[in-house]
Amino acid sequence: MMGAVLNIKATTKVYGIFGHPVNHSLSPEMHNAAFQALRLDCVYLAFDIHPKDIESAARAIRSMGISGINVTIPHKESITFFLDEISPEASLTGAVNTVKNMDGKLTGYNTDVSGFLRAIKEDLGFHPKGLSAAVVGAGGAARAVLSSLCMNEAHQIYVINRTLDKAKRLASEFKKGFKDTMVQAVSLDDKDEIKGILSGSSLLVNATSAGMKGALSIELPLESLPKDAVVYDLVYDPRETGLIKASRELGLKASGGMSMLLYQGAESFEIWTGKEAPIGVMKKALDSTTPT
Repeated sequence: MMGAVLNIKATTKVYGIFGHPVNHSLSPEMHNAAFQALRLDCVYLAFDIHPKDIESAARAIRSMGISGINVTIPHKESITFFLDEISPEASLTGAVNTVKNMDGKLTGYNTDVSGFLRAIKEDLGFHPKGLSAAVVGAGGAARAVLSSLCMNEAHQIYVINRTLDKAKRLASEFKKGFKDTMVQAVSLDDKDEIKGILSGSSLLVNATSAGMKGALSIELPLESLPKDAVVYDLVYDPRETGLIKASRELGLKASGGMSMLLYQGAESFEIWTGKEAPIGVMKKALDSTTPT
């Protein structure tokens, strides 16, 4: 990206990502490659924002004329308090991962919701309408997955989590909002019940950090899944997590979170610029920064 850096001018629009820590983010490579490919006078930077500074950082978007921001852990929920408006998806998930600054008005979006849907469709040929899914986790990532599944008319969703109360709260919230989708909480420790649930699930999603580099993989009775079930792991480092490897060894179609990162980024790009994202360029940038 040396050429793009040398071309920064007083007119250059600034975009970026707020997170803590943020030094491992792949978003700068992805977005700067896209800006360069379309010859846009824009640059994308990473901003490490401590949680206590999120209010002043959000206000700085407006005061410094930053055109748009991606938001990652731990700020996706807290930044919502400092925006002028949020989209229906962001409201449903209670989290924002994209902010657009339009003449000083800050609007928050959640592109994780559509990014997840596009990832399971492109990678696994899966659409949730009328089908059952099992989602492991009950945090912010799980909320985005549940939003996507419910908004696209999944028949039944099981929220599997080690802390059952947290899963129950999440299930109850989504049951109220989506009367036609059955949402049920299950303890991760209830092995027998999980076997039964997986045997009737068309999709299994890991929405926890289990399996991330340095973290233990999640232990699930994958052999209980139907042969035509698909598995999606939101973790993208490593590219092939233990869950994906074990699923593929059983002959199941499985994919990791790199595609969700790509598609949520592409939608952010389109929200900011109004131009079609150069998906191929963005994918190549991600592939070149991550071991296969």
